[in-house]
Amino acid sequence: MFANVIANRYAQAVMQSCPDLATIEKVEDELTILGKTFVKFPEIKSFLINPKMPSEIKKQIIRNALSPTHSPIVVRLLELLIEKRRQNLLPDIADRYAELTDQARGVEHARIIVATPISPDLEQKLKDAVQRFSARNVETSIKIDRSILGGVQIKLGDKVIDGSLKKRFNDIRRAMLAARLPKLAASPDNDLNLL
Repeated sequence: MFANVIANRYAQAVMQSCPDLATIEKVEDELTILGKTFVKFPEIKSFLINPKMPSEIKKQIIRNALSPTHSPIVVRLLELLIEKRRQNLLPDIADRYAELTDQARGVEHARIIVATPISPDLEQKLKDAVQRFSARNVETSIKIDRSILGGVQIKLGDKVIDGSLKKRFNDIRRAMLAARLPKLAASPDNDLNLL
């Protein structure tokens, strides 16, 4: 949790350093690639977090490798992460920065989860329904998850609309348990009265 707070601060600082939307989007592309590279190639991660390698050498290698192709904002971020020994945060910073970029563009992401594949017509109807819940432009993705049994779950930002059969069954189960508990407690033969 603490790492997420710090990653968010770095992402916001990078966002504030960008003068315009074109730079914001260029930095997003670069951070996304670097974040994925950091995760995909353990040797790069090992190099960046190696405590025996002096920070100045790491920063010089980063400058030489990235300065010709990457924005100065990204190069400076990497240097700062090396100085503060927070290189592990790079993927989290990239993810949070992508969210901030979407906010700057006025885009919100929604995930529609269904139990089985759906027709293109139904998919479009669900996308249109989700769009009505947001003032921003909503980009949706469809995911199939058989564990929800039926119905649909919609995740839009921090909001979750759960119309799945799994949730309904769980609600019924909880209601049945809640209805049984008072009867058990009221029964004179029940050991629960001793509590």
